[in-house]
Amino acid sequence: MEKEIFEIIELLPATKHYYGDSLKMPEILLKDGLLVKVGTLDIPLGHSRYGGPIADLPKDFEYPKDLRFAAQLDLKQIAPHDTSGLLPKTGHLFFFADIIEDKGLVAYADIENSELVRVVKDHDDNFFEGVLIKEAFAATEKLSDRYRDPEDEYEEEDANEDGLLWDFFEGSETSKIFGIFTHCQAQEQQILEVVNSNKVVLLQIGENGFNDEGVFSVLIDKDDLKALNFSNCEFHWGQS
Repeated sequence: MEKEIFEIIELLPATKHYYGDSLKMPEILLKDGLLVKVGTLDIPLGHSRYGGPIADLPKDFEYPKDLRFAAQLDLKQIAPHDTSGLLPKTGHLFFFADIIEDKGLVAYADIENSELVRVVKDHDDNFFEGVLIKEAFAATEKLSDRYRDPEDEYEEEDANEDGLLWDFFEGSETSKIFGIFTHCQAQEQQILEVVNSNKVVLLQIGENGFNDEGVFSVLIDKDDLKALNFSNCEFHWGQS
């Protein structure tokens, strides 16, 4: 029987998104004032964020040429909400990815914010738009929420023994660490295989003010996370 309730660290975005100062955006994207040039914002060194042209990295870190900066997490901000105790308590996690190829890189450095070096790479490719992670807090989610009632008689024919259907899009709004893997193109059994495996969600960025459409996820084996081995992470981009 699958586990029903999962403890997660939920992530909430800041209001404004930012893009590279050298880029020109269509006026229609700027009219509400929520997308601004990065130079107009004060972004603290090392603050947790998703995407964008600015990464705060260890000084000797080699920026991967074939990947885009996807996220960084200040674990002093995140780990206090980790009821599982799996995350390191200090340091930073850095995420780079190619969402077309579902590949990427995760790195960990146990250093203070003051030891990071700011790297700026303006681009108009995937992850060109950045947003700070405003808040992290402990929460829970339920596997039963991944099922829904049929909407018509045709769907009723495909319902399970409880009269419910798997909801491919449930969970797509949430940004989090841990919990249930989310991928709208994956079948129920594929999701449940991950749920019942030793894999955990190291990062999920959903559509709750981060992504307009699509979910970016990184999976890691629990034993690898305990050993701080990030070389075997899986990268997924789910979009309908």
